[in-house]
Amino acid sequence: MLSAPVQLGSLTLPNAVLLAPLAGVSDVPFRRICTELGAGFTYVEMLSSIALLHGNRRTREMLGRHADEKILGVQVTGPRPDLVGQSVRLLHDHGFEAIDINMGCPVRKIVGSGSGAAFLKDLDRIRQTVAVARAATSRPLSVKIRIGFSPDAINVEETVALIVGEGADQITIHGRTREDSYGVPVSYPGIARGIQVAQSLQPTLFTVGNGDVMDAASAQTMVRETGCRGVMVSRGALGNPWLFEEILGRRQQPPSLAEWGEVVLRHLDYHQEFYGDNELAARLTRKHLIWYASGFPHTHRLREQINHVASLTEAKAIIRRYVAEWPGELRRFSDTGPGARLARDHDPKYEMDRQLDRGVGTEELP
Repeated sequence: MLSAPVQLGSLTLPNAVLLAPLAGVSDVPFRRICTELGAGFTYVEMLSSIALLHGNRRTREMLGRHADEKILGVQVTGPRPDLVGQSVRLLHDHGFEAIDINMGCPVRKIVGSGSGAAFLKDLDRIRQTVAVARAATSRPLSVKIRIGFSPDAINVEETVALIVGEGADQITIHGRTREDSYGVPVSYPGIARGIQVAQSLQPTLFTVGNGDVMDAASAQTMVRETGCRGVMVSRGALGNPWLFEEILGRRQQPPSLAEWGEVVLRHLDYHQEFYGDNELAARLTRKHLIWYASGFPHTHRLREQINHVASLTEAKAIIRRYVAEWPGELRRFSDTGPGARLARDHDPKYEMDRQLDRGVGTEELP
């Protein structure tokens, strides 16, 4: 089911396994790797409507795409309906194939600015925002939400009804509240309630489940337990873009060391093509390399080396040396040596987001 083409409004996606717009992660090189390994759709990471409308340099740079990216979505959030509407019009004119409104980001500074999950506390603002966004674009429009702001304020059914009623083409539901940590299991019943409402109002709506999609089994559980038509992969893809192939049934076992090395080196090539080969580019790629560096023998030493690279040329040399040290047929997470397994329930992005308060939307209104 997930491997079949799916309609998102007027847009045909090759499959129903999507890569989430991950702040600080979903740049051009990472999107290209995930698409090559099966992702049916990817997005530019979440943008601030304020930064976008003010012409913020970093935000403008984030709008870039590679020629290989034939279809690409973009996500925006903002504190006021008019700002989101203006941003959607700008993104429409920029040529993105689909536009998503984030109403679920839990990061404190995002919520504090009135964006992200702050929407979940103001149903009228949700309605107004989707209405002005719908009026601003004829392209597929989606909204990403959580099941509620807190465990005692779950309002997914009301939220979904408003979003669908204002003409959205897709709804993505993350099965936690804003106050839940990743240690809280995703609520399949919460997602299911929202999807039932969506499909009763608009049977052809593209409904997507999000949260704890870490392997093929959890993707199938998401579909079975919620009735969603697609799944959105988030932290499960960090250091593991092969996850898309696994979910789509194209891969039956983890990558070999030789496959792993080829993909990591290709990711570094894409990174160098986009950012150049300098210390800044090296710093930007370290997190990806550290996420990749698990599941094989003695990767703790590899992570120590990676954490100090000053150029992508140096990073490639380290990866090549490591691959040459071990049999190429060695399978990732095969438990064949010390340090081979890293806990799969580890949240590698937690420090970037909630601990460091990573996100967009810090710009103040004039």
